[in-house]
Amino acid sequence: MKKVLIVNNNMKVGGVQKSLYNLLWSIDTVKEYDVTLLLFHKTGAYLDDLPSTVRVIECRGPFRFLGRDQGEFHGVEALVRGGFAALCKLFGRPFAVRLMLLGQPRLKESFDYAVSFLHNGRVKSFYGGVPDFVLHRVRAKKKIVFLHGDYRASGVNSRVNNRTMAKFDTVAACSEGCRDVFVQALPQMAERAVAVRNCHRYDKIREMAQDDPFVYDTARVNVVTVARLTHEKGIERGLAAVANAVARGVPLTWHIVGDGAKRAEWERLAETLGVAEHVVFYGEQANPYRYVKNADLFMLPSYHEAAPMVIDEACALGVPILTTATTSAHEMVTARACGVVCENTEEALVEALYRLVADPATLAEYKEKTASAGADNRTALAQWDALFGE
Repeated sequence: MKKVLIVNNNMKVGGVQKSLYNLLWSIDTVKEYDVTLLLFHKTGAYLDDLPSTVRVIECRGPFRFLGRDQGEFHGVEALVRGGFAALCKLFGRPFAVRLMLLGQPRLKESFDYAVSFLHNGRVKSFYGGVPDFVLHRVRAKKKIVFLHGDYRASGVNSRVNNRTMAKFDTVAACSEGCRDVFVQALPQMAERAVAVRNCHRYDKIREMAQDDPFVYDTARVNVVTVARLTHEKGIERGLAAVANAVARGVPLTWHIVGDGAKRAEWERLAETLGVAEHVVFYGEQANPYRYVKNADLFMLPSYHEAAPMVIDEACALGVPILTTATTSAHEMVTARACGVVCENTEEALVEALYRLVADPATLAEYKEKTASAGADNRTALAQWDALFGE
């Protein structure tokens, strides 16, 4: 049995944590792994539903301050975390991490494989540290770091981060596209960089979608988006596309599930564009799949993405995709014929949405292809297994 340590900051609701949660459930079906999950802070909603076979331990040294936000600490601990964050802003994360390493004990236990499931963020952001912990405080025969983003567009392509990534035996990117972008930044890592797709709990997704599925007005074309409402998601471009389609006579409603810092601004923009009656903001929802299930189209108007899990989730529910051309869009959508990838511009998105929603026959054809495309974790698990092939 292969003894594997996976390290992450926490198990709060977020893209990386959800990917890890799905992975743990997927590899739980394979009995050749003895998995220990080490969290910088043992917190987060996903902790409530982990496989019983996974042993969860918590960091007790200074790295625990990277596991929670400033407001979650009190008293002396809040002051200490604030001090590390200030040093990070002034001198960069490597300086703060070097100080943290002085008080961080090495794990006594050794492993066959140690996995940093989180890569480092921007140099002056107090985020990450997981790769440094794995490199300097874990004993393992092989060390692997996961990459969950576009290495260039996310702003993490720096000399400091590049040096850290180069110390790992393997870099596992969440898609071929993300791997290719990483290798363009670090060509010397080409032979050590691989793709390992995200796993999904497809049975859970389908089960939740059946739980009180949202009933849409079938006299309209119903477009849905599930996203964090932050700048990179490009919701303003989607609003422009909806305004264009409505102006050209298409009976359309855009259903937006999610919340974030830009929500109020985008609600005002919908008013300004005259489409407030055609756009519904539902906020954060515990079960977003009930909104996806009966939609005609899933739209993702992002400026940049890595390998959005929502694409696989929508496909699993038979809902075709319209997405801008981000890092992994073509391999996730075009290659499976489950939707349309347009150029990453507002003009292209506006035209692509209109062409789809104004042509029910084409939309129905994509829906049929998406429903028959299938969705499973076989490729992702084979790629995971290949990480430990030696």
